[in-house]
Amino acid sequence: MNRGIVVYSLTPLNRQVCWITLVLLASWGSIAQSDELSNRYREALAKQLLNIETFQASFSQIAIAQSGATEISQSGRVVFDRSGKFLWEVSEPFEQYILVTEDTRRVYDPDLEQLTISTFDIESQTSFANLILTSTIEILEKFEIEFEDDQYTLLPLEQGQDFVRLKIIFEAEKLKTIEILDHLNTVNQFKFTDVKINIPLDNDEFELEVSEGTEVIDQRTKKLDQPVDDDE
Repeated sequence: MNRGIVVYSLTPLNRQVCWITLVLLASWGSIAQSDELSNRYREALAKQLLNIETFQASFSQIAIAQSGATEISQSGRVVFDRSGKFLWEVSEPFEQYILVTEDTRRVYDPDLEQLTISTFDIESQTSFANLILTSTIEILEKFEIEFEDDQYTLLPLEQGQDFVRLKIIFEAEKLKTIEILDHLNTVNQFKFTDVKINIPLDNDEFELEVSEGTEVIDQRTKKLDQPVDDDE
């Protein structure tokens, strides 16, 4: 029997099975292609981020509600060094300093006269600071990644993240915007200006000047033989 006779002798049920099989094969091919593209974008994003050894910039945060209303929430400056130091300094509407150094995070609120110290687990916490400081393929594997017009979109593959979507936008190879969609459908845009990349930073850029009398709240789990922190 020749090949043409076999095709035309298929029953309706067999034709349906063949059609379903072809659809499934096409879907699997599409999924494989999508995964390949995501992996390619993941590697490209990691490379771009790893090219940033130091970063200094002013920032402004704009909150866009689901209704479309916008509000300028914060402004200040950000500084980081890939050696493991990250400072988020808010100047408006109130002062606040968030400092990450290695495995420790300090949040200083001058108005409240309060300094909160906690452990920063760079392996398990997914945040902007974490993404920037590590920029590894391993942490980016937690996301499906899309790319268009110098814009990377990160979609969490696991539940439990603080955001639904995170966008990292470059302009002329410079990091210019971070956009975060939260679970309340509010978009927070962080726009960077006066961007300076790969300029050596002094260590005192990452030192907090804490006022005398500030309450220190240490949330870290301590061992009996652990030395006392200098901030205490």
